[in-house]
Amino acid sequence: MLIQPAELADAPSVMEILTLCREEMRVHGIDQWDETYPNLQIVEDDARSRSLFVIREDGRCVGSVCLNDLQPAEYCSVPWRCTGGRALVVHRLCVLPERQRRGVGRRLMEFAEDCARERGFACIRLEVYIGAPRAVALYEHLGYQRVGQVRFPRRRLPFDCFELSIAGTK
Repeated sequence: MLIQPAELADAPSVMEILTLCREEMRVHGIDQWDETYPNLQIVEDDARSRSLFVIREDGRCVGSVCLNDLQPAEYCSVPWRCTGGRALVVHRLCVLPERQRRGVGRRLMEFAEDCARERGFACIRLEVYIGAPRAVALYEHLGYQRVGQVRFPRRRLPFDCFELSIAGTK
């Protein structure tokens, strides 16, 4: 599996994966994403800023993740453990539903950890909709520590915030 920075031309493929994931989540009662978020403009902005990465199998985009240091305002109330140094933030990780449970998400998170290490980040932060137990389980399995919760508009349930210290890993 090849992971590389996304080009603007990848945005429609990434948006298709996000849409398929949203539809799959709805089947399971998960209302993490809706028709307004995420959207093509956000994905295109991620690609333009070089913060969007895609993972390909046989040339086909099967997943993506946005990695940057932009933290939602809601993060201000979270009792983060890593208070010294910069935090890399994971946004909109998605894997084509037919490729889920095959290590693609895990590989994207390993890539995020490598990026954080290489770029001098002290930790990685992310939030996960608590109504998405498979996603929560992935981050727990990868060693991320739950540190608090946030709420976002139009969401029925809160999001668990997770953090991983980069110092001393790998």
